[in-house]
Amino acid sequence: MTITNARFCNALLVCLLTMFAGRIMASNSLTVSVYDSLDMHPLSDAVVRAVPLQDASEGVTDVTNKRGQLTLAYTGPTVIHITHLGYQPVYDTIYDGRSRVYYIRSTASNMEDVVVTGQYTAGSARTSVYDVKVYTDKEFRAKGATNLKEALQGSLNVNLTQDAVFGSGISLQGISGQGVKIMVDAVPVVGRINGNLDVSQINLSNIQRVEIIKGPMSAIYGSDAMGGVINLISKTNQQEKYVVNLKGYYESVGQYNMELNGGINIKKSQFYIAGGRNFFGGYSAVDTSRHKDWLPKEQYFANAKYMYTSGRYRVGARLSFFRELMLNRGNLEPNTTYAYDDHSLVYRPQATVFGTIPIKGFSELNLMVSYTGFVRFYNYYKKDLVTLQESLLKTEQQDTSIYHDIVARGTYTLTTANQKVSFQFGTDISQEYTTQTLLAGGKHQMGDYAVFGSVRWRPVIGLDIQPALRFGYNTKFQSPLVPSVNLKYDFAKYFNIRAAYGMGYRAPSLYELYFDFHDSNHNLNGDSSLRAERGHSVNLSFSYQQLYNGKHHFKLTPSGFFNTIRNKIDFILVDASLYPLTYQYGNINSYMNAGAECTAEYAWQRLALTAAFDYIWYHAEVLQPVQSQVSFASPDIALQARYKIPKAEITVSAYYKYTGSKLNYSLTNSSETGTRSPFHGLDISLSRDFWKDRIQLTCGGKNLLNVTNVGNNGAIAFGHGSNGGSTLVNWGRTFFISLNLHFAK
Repeated sequence: MTITNARFCNALLVCLLTMFAGRIMASNSLTVSVYDSLDMHPLSDAVVRAVPLQDASEGVTDVTNKRGQLTLAYTGPTVIHITHLGYQPVYDTIYDGRSRVYYIRSTASNMEDVVVTGQYTAGSARTSVYDVKVYTDKEFRAKGATNLKEALQGSLNVNLTQDAVFGSGISLQGISGQGVKIMVDAVPVVGRINGNLDVSQINLSNIQRVEIIKGPMSAIYGSDAMGGVINLISKTNQQEKYVVNLKGYYESVGQYNMELNGGINIKKSQFYIAGGRNFFGGYSAVDTSRHKDWLPKEQYFANAKYMYTSGRYRVGARLSFFRELMLNRGNLEPNTTYAYDDHSLVYRPQATVFGTIPIKGFSELNLMVSYTGFVRFYNYYKKDLVTLQESLLKTEQQDTSIYHDIVARGTYTLTTANQKVSFQFGTDISQEYTTQTLLAGGKHQMGDYAVFGSVRWRPVIGLDIQPALRFGYNTKFQSPLVPSVNLKYDFAKYFNIRAAYGMGYRAPSLYELYFDFHDSNHNLNGDSSLRAERGHSVNLSFSYQQLYNGKHHFKLTPSGFFNTIRNKIDFILVDASLYPLTYQYGNINSYMNAGAECTAEYAWQRLALTAAFDYIWYHAEVLQPVQSQVSFASPDIALQARYKIPKAEITVSAYYKYTGSKLNYSLTNSSETGTRSPFHGLDISLSRDFWKDRIQLTCGGKNLLNVTNVGNNGAIAFGHGSNGGSTLVNWGRTFFISLNLHFAK
């Protein structure tokens, strides 16, 4: 047989076998399973289009069932196209009759999807040189969270504090207050009272996700970013043409929330508007008086956003308004018919215009100009409990605080054609004006102007090196050069390592310089001789993630950090002889902390588990008013579990956190150290969607272990507790129900 005849016989044999196999496979079927790649839950109503390569006219279109599955007849090689509202489409070609499992990614929010904080351009969290932690709106709903405090409660390495007057504060990696920069779409939130922003006033309406970067970000975002940044990202990628949401929330502690929002997506324009009211009636563990440990408050909010998009070109504007009235009712005065009440009325207006202008090639220009206001009226009234008449008292304790902050930020990003080198140059302008009764001198202003630049270099595949440098000018303090360098290396398919060094710088705030606040519960003073904080930080993290057998997703992330701050600004107890205790802002000569953290995540179909542990060591050295040193270490543990019950389609979520002892230190004529006792927290919720996701119902319990106050051992913690013996951490055990009516076209 010649070679030509042999080839002909082989070809004929292949054709016969193919035809025979085709006849056998004609009676076969395959099952397509579709899951969300983030939480691994099955996606019902995913549209699957199957088109055989041999005959395109035999193509069929169907949707997946509640288990995310669809069975198709298989007659030969077939092209599969999967689409689902809010998810990225998937294309695949099947050359055998084996069943397939597809994990598709959400276009809205995803652990591996787009992040923007600290980035040159929006990109995947996995490819970022920063270790970005993302909390999504799905997690907010599962927790029943309506504000930033509730969204982050129970999170590892995020510590929340509470004061009945000053609200809820936050710390990252042991750095709190003024050292954590909180932004909404990269616009700083202003209006710090006692150095802290009240994170319970930061509403999650129209917020798609929260991005957190721990560690100094001063080179990119300037002062107030020594401990890290928290950036709330509003919704910008509406897929539907029309959307209307009506949200209702009730919690048994006496909280009633209502919100109505909607969006229109017409061609290249998107418009979104929202408004609502939150009401909380106040709470005390033993409710025997008018005064509440957790003060009653009423909030109104409204926001609107417009955005025009054409390719990479985008411009828009955002308006927001927030109003809160908080009441501190006093007890009945002995042998009288009246009581003394405090009213705190807060307004937060904000207006922002922004734009992204593409330049030739991969370059673009980003511009943003924003005005943020903060107005707080703190008034004292005498109220007759018989006639219910109120009279405003003429006292030095009355306070009107007004902040105006004008911010302008521009960045120019240039990327070479081979994308091995990228440059970013930017400028930051911030001008702050304040008028306050409780600030010595009344009126003050501070300007902060800076230019910064960074380079992202990819010398080899998988390695990214990004140095940055910031030069600033502050109208009250000398600003140093602030350098940083970040490194990320993907040294195997499933491994990556991140290392970072950053210098931190923070100028004292106007509040810390000139504060002068005295009432029945507080005796607080500023210090005009404060020095600026300067610090250094090193962060190291390692990540391993793997998808086993197309079903089991595992991720392990150990990390560590070391921070040192010189001239750290903190409250120092300077007089404990009388009540209220006298505190004054002062410079701690040296402050350092170090920590280790490890997070393990596992997901399989309907199950998702997360376990996290951290251990932080603190050390402070103080020279004034007396020389002293304090050291302490504290562990935290956080556990999360989520499971979607088959057939019932109910998602059960559980959140547990052990918060270890925290350091208290006081300095008077002698040094005192002490601790805040550890405590446990447990929340559980149930969620289910009805009528093709048009009705979203969530209910559950918060603080199921009923922890309200925790003890202080040794030194007295800063706060306004009646005797310093305990600290408020939560209100009692409560139950909630949340209903969202979602209509879209």
